[in-house]
Amino acid sequence: MDWNSDGEWDIVSGDREGYFNVYVMRDTVLEPHLQYPLMDLTILDVGYNSQPAVVDWNGDGKKDLLLGTEEGYVRFYENQTFDTWPMFLPFDSVEAAGQPIFLNRVNPYVFDLDQDGVRDLICGANDGYVRFYRNLGTNAEPRLAAEETLKTVAGVPIQPVLPYYYGSRCGFGDWNNDSLPDFLISGYEGMIELYLGAHEVAVQESHKPQAAGCKLAATVVRGSVSVTAPGVLLDITGQRRATLQPGRNELEYLPAGVYIVQPEHGDRAGSRRIVLSH
Repeated sequence: MDWNSDGEWDIVSGDREGYFNVYVMRDTVLEPHLQYPLMDLTILDVGYNSQPAVVDWNGDGKKDLLLGTEEGYVRFYENQTFDTWPMFLPFDSVEAAGQPIFLNRVNPYVFDLDQDGVRDLICGANDGYVRFYRNLGTNAEPRLAAEETLKTVAGVPIQPVLPYYYGSRCGFGDWNNDSLPDFLISGYEGMIELYLGAHEVAVQESHKPQAAGCKLAATVVRGSVSVTAPGVLLDITGQRRATLQPGRNELEYLPAGVYIVQPEHGDRAGSRRIVLSH
C-alpha cells in the first residue's frame, strides 16, 4: 500500500510481539519505521500477534488503522493528521451488534463482501474459522451486525487445512476476472488456499432500510430475470440494457455475464448484481 501518499508502494505489518511496523519505499530501498509510535510518542503495542488493516474506517478521507490482537479485540486507531504521514491517538474497540468483537488471535480484513457498496469486516481467528460482520450502516458510520461464519456453497464452514488451522488470515479479490469476489485463506502452517466465488443464482432484498418505493428483489433463472418492482438492467459499465417490468423478463438476446438490476425510481442503494447465463 502507499502509506505516505507519494505514489510508491510501501509495506505495513504486524508482528508476533504486538508492534505495528511501516516500511517506506525511498529510491528503490525500503526504509524501516519499526515499532510505530502514537501521537504522544508511546509505542503502538497490542501485546502479541498484531494484524493490521489500513482503511478509511470513518469516511473522512484519511487512512485509519484497524489492528487485530491475540487478546481478541479489534482496535480502531483514527488518523489524526494527514495521509502523508498518518498518526494516531489511543484506540477504540470495534463493536458488532453492540458488543466489542472478541476472537482469540483475531485478524481483521475490510472488504465489501455482500457487494452492496458499503465495506464490511471479515475476521480470521485462532480457531481457523472466518467471521463475516455485515455493515448495516455506511462507510462513514459503520454499524456491524452480529457475526456470521463464512461457508462454502455446500454449507461447510471455511477453515484452513488441518491440522494446523490456527490464526486464519484472509484476503479478497477477483482472482479469475469473472467480476465475483474470490477468497484466499491461510493458517498456521502457511499454506494458501483459494475459494472461487460462486455464480449468484438469486439476489435478495438488501438488509439495509430503503425509502418506500425503492425496494427491489430479483431472481435469476437462465436467460430471464424476475423482479418485484419496475427496474432497469445495466451492464457493468453502467449502460442501460433493458427495462424490467414486475414479473418475469426474458433476456435471452443479451450475452451472458454480470449485470446490475436497479430500481426504476430510486438511488443506487437498491441495486442488485446478477449473473445472467443462457
